[in-house]
Amino acid sequence: MNARIVLGVLLLIHGVGGCAPNRPEPAAARVPIIRERDGAPPELVAQARKLRDAGRLLAIDDVRKQLGRTSCRLSLPVPNSRPLTGSQIWARARRAHLRVGYFFLCNKCSNWHLNLAGGYAITADGAVATCFHVVEPRDMKEGYLLAATDDGKVLPVTAVLAGHRTNDACILRVASETPLEPLPLNPHVTPGDDVWCYSDPVNRTGFFSRGIVNRFYQHWHAGRARTRPPVRMNVSTDWAPGSSGAAVLDQYGNAVGHVVAVSARGEHPASGPSTRPAGETVIVFHDAVRAADVLALVKR
Repeated sequence: MNARIVLGVLLLIHGVGGCAPNRPEPAAARVPIIRERDGAPPELVAQARKLRDAGRLLAIDDVRKQLGRTSCRLSLPVPNSRPLTGSQIWARARRAHLRVGYFFLCNKCSNWHLNLAGGYAITADGAVATCFHVVEPRDMKEGYLLAATDDGKVLPVTAVLAGHRTNDACILRVASETPLEPLPLNPHVTPGDDVWCYSDPVNRTGFFSRGIVNRFYQHWHAGRARTRPPVRMNVSTDWAPGSSGAAVLDQYGNAVGHVVAVSARGEHPASGPSTRPAGETVIVFHDAVRAADVLALVKR
């Protein structure tokens, strides 16, 4: 085969000159590109203001009254048992992910602010799990609780269904014109299991990471032995402030817990010479609420 023939075959194979058959668009071309910017997206602020003016948002005084509810009745989806690829878990986490927080007038200025953390759908008809501390009212002149989908649609929160301050778990009801895509809750997870998290750390939206379950623990505070601390889960996926309430998923696409805290720890003061500078972080702990603590809020 001479060089001219070889070149013609290569052109046909690689599609130069329009000779190759049509092929489906590569998956990478359909991946959303995150637009990084400072502050709350103006389109979300505009939607929040419109819903507030229409009286469709849950006011902070109503949130305070409803946070005393300790249980609710829900029909939850059955946990999945078919292993998924990493990209399938990303897609499922993204579809279930919601941003939860307040549209509020603060005490320091006359401006309205939008402060959102994380949450995730647990039923198609609008039940959403998040942290208690995300929902618990803070110091503000006026405020309204809301949620937003990953693709930028603001959803009114209509009720606080149940919550537990110590366990840092809460379930909300949101109003959506279309069914949500929920994550089943799976309390059966052990150290060493693979886990993933899709969240918005330090305003970096849509950050997806993989790790493992490290351990389960209870932090017993000195002098407070009578108060039974909650069981927490450490995992090695990445998150930061702003991720609270985002789901932690297993390899089947179930939620095994949600983000609650992150803490950096330095080494203990050394008795002798040390090669590390004073105050250097040597490990970061990522703390999660267990799915079992969300399930404890549900009467099925």
